[in-house]
Amino acid sequence: MATQDIGTRVPDDWFVCFHRGLTARFWRTIGAAMLDDDWKVVGGLLEGFERVLDVPCGDGRLTARLAGAGHEVLGVDISAEEVEHARREHPDARFLVGDLRALPDGPFDALLSWGNSFGYLPPDESPRSLAEMRRVLRPGGRLVLESGSVAEAVLPGGLTETASYSMGGLRASIRRRYDASESRMEAEYAFFDDDSGAAETVRAAHHVHTTGELSRMLRAAGFASVSLRGPDGVAPYELGDGKVVVVAEA
Repeated sequence: MATQDIGTRVPDDWFVCFHRGLTARFWRTIGAAMLDDDWKVVGGLLEGFERVLDVPCGDGRLTARLAGAGHEVLGVDISAEEVEHARREHPDARFLVGDLRALPDGPFDALLSWGNSFGYLPPDESPRSLAEMRRVLRPGGRLVLESGSVAEAVLPGGLTETASYSMGGLRASIRRRYDASESRMEAEYAFFDDDSGAAETVRAAHHVHTTGELSRMLRAAGFASVSLRGPDGVAPYELGDGKVVVVAEA
């Protein structure tokens, strides 16, 4: 497989300033289109868990849906811009700027980590974030974590190096490369707004872990049980499923 040249190595803290401008608009549009399907999974898995931490919450779409369903929910995201947007759009929900590696004190009955954020952090920091998730959960609490970037999801068919999308009046083109020495997937996104003529280029990176690595990290973080499920949140995860939904009990 050829390797796309997208420039120098993406900084490890790329996610701090990623969700801005056209990038944020594009991801909000995608999130809105996926909301009902995501809620079918999330709502069922978190039913009966009253106090919920949603991190990272992004634009707050699932935080607001949880609040509307009667949960006492707090949304946390490292992007101050997204938190401000969430507060404007969802005034009945609570939001804070925060970091996966230093979560607000609980105890929470459940923690939702949706939106493919696992793998954002360098490998030596991911266990720290999972330990934080366990720390803020009460005994018997539940973690629901979704990832489309585990090795079994992205690598079996080979990495798609280029892609193009159009949504919400925006166009996006993507170039990807995979560094096997680090199990690291990097991407360059170019966004275009044809109406205004605006254009924006941003870069991102995911550290790709196997589902086995993820399970071992969760157990090392103190979770008593770990269940790997497919995209519907019910059936067992299978090789090649587009994403894994992890349900871990504290």
